[in-house]
Amino acid sequence: MLNLKSSGQVDLRTHLFLEQNPSISESLIEELGQNFSQVATFIEPILNAPSRCEISSNYIQAVTTGRTAFLTTNLTNSQSTQVTGVASSWLIGRSSNCAIAILEKSISRCHAVIGHHPHEGFCIMDLGSSNGTYVNRSKLVPLQQRFLKDGDLIEFNKIRTEFFISGCVASQSAASDTHY
Repeated sequence: MLNLKSSGQVDLRTHLFLEQNPSISESLIEELGQNFSQVATFIEPILNAPSRCEISSNYIQAVTTGRTAFLTTNLTNSQSTQVTGVASSWLIGRSSNCAIAILEKSISRCHAVIGHHPHEGFCIMDLGSSNGTYVNRSKLVPLQQRFLKDGDLIEFNKIRTEFFISGCVASQSAASDTHY
């Protein structure tokens, strides 16, 4: 059971999310402290991500506290939210070894990777997939990083997903259009 100090009305959805994702809870508490309100500000965008979708019903929500980062998505099951582990990169593809496994024939086993650079933001790189990865309808050059912005449309072949960023994102806007 979580032992967070509540500062008023406790959002039951937030509390349930934290209980269901203990490793994420521990990371957030370690960085943000025991204040429930502060931890909840990082969880609420995750819970509201489906309602932000405008182009697709699929999303990837990137969350960062600056040092800690993780992803949530409904790509693997549109009826629930998958939470990745805390990491600096997440493999996306058809393989069950991927952080986000998309069981679709048009997706390569290791299709793309999303990375997080603490002072630059989130980026994506196509790993030489058979059918390509697109950001805002522009095909990515394989093995070249493209920084992502909140609201970007990512396409893994024909699978569309909206990319959202929450948490500490102020330093990410300067690097958002940079290609490496």
